[in-house]
Amino acid sequence: MKHKQNGKNARKITLQKIIRGNVTGQMRRNIIEHLWRNYSTSTAHVKKIEAKLTIKNISLPQLDHLAIIDLPGPHTGIPQLRNLFDAIGYVFQGADYLPDKQNDFTWMAAPESHGTPANQALPQVVIADFRLDELPSTVSDIVLKYSKQASALPIEKIKELAASTDPEAATALLHLVTTYLSGRDWPLPTVKEFQIVRAHNELLAWVLIFGRRPNHFSYAIHLMPDFASLTDFHRFIETEVNLPLNQDGGAIKGSQATGIEQGSTAGTPENISLADGSIELPTGFIEFVWRYTDKKQPVLWNDYYTGFIASHANRVIQSLYVHD
Repeated sequence: MKHKQNGKNARKITLQKIIRGNVTGQMRRNIIEHLWRNYSTSTAHVKKIEAKLTIKNISLPQLDHLAIIDLPGPHTGIPQLRNLFDAIGYVFQGADYLPDKQNDFTWMAAPESHGTPANQALPQVVIADFRLDELPSTVSDIVLKYSKQASALPIEKIKELAASTDPEAATALLHLVTTYLSGRDWPLPTVKEFQIVRAHNELLAWVLIFGRRPNHFSYAIHLMPDFASLTDFHRFIETEVNLPLNQDGGAIKGSQATGIEQGSTAGTPENISLADGSIELPTGFIEFVWRYTDKKQPVLWNDYYTGFIASHANRVIQSLYVHD
């Protein structure tokens, strides 16, 4: 078996352990850990899975990647997100497009990932936005109405703090970046505006409500010795954790031939308040990844396939959809 890309992105993030390295390396780790802590404590699926793993004395999974989607606009979108992650040292790895969602996405890795043991590498970051020129004017007008109210990314300040060795600068950088990635900085839309956008693009409607907060994190199941396959882990999720799986395109998206298999929980709708009413919408989900390798004894992050496949992502992200 030969894959186009080799690399595996996974690492168990624990707040108690910080890998030694230069200041920017530690900053990256602190930022990702902060985002994960906020996500895991507010996402019921994560808490249920990790509680059951703990009961069974199974080590908690490494993180494979996280995903952040932004609205397109003068101060928002992939350009701003890429500038942010560039500033803290993440490196471009690849890009692709989801045509039926008008959604561009890019993935980036920490610079130290290549050559690092797979279980010590930081998760990759997937950043995304939407193509305004492919949206009908009724939708793009609503999107721009709100994205134009977003604040410009203070990129020069971020670069200055990232370059500093002052501990106070590291604290300030952590606050600045994680605040920017905590949600939207535009007002809530009306129910009617949400419905207009959702009728055309349900993923875009989700981003209009929640902004650029991570919409999901992913576990690296291939690094878990207690499970022989993604199918094996899915069985655990369905029968022991009692969580439903995203069945769009099948529970498992991908195969050994593609280098990667992916699955995810089906998001649970919650009551969300908008400007003039409320709706039902999932706030997030957890993804499961199995990355393949050509090596007999893989150790390093780049011993595994490290890429992403648009047709898989297209189905996985629909865990954010409301299914009747």
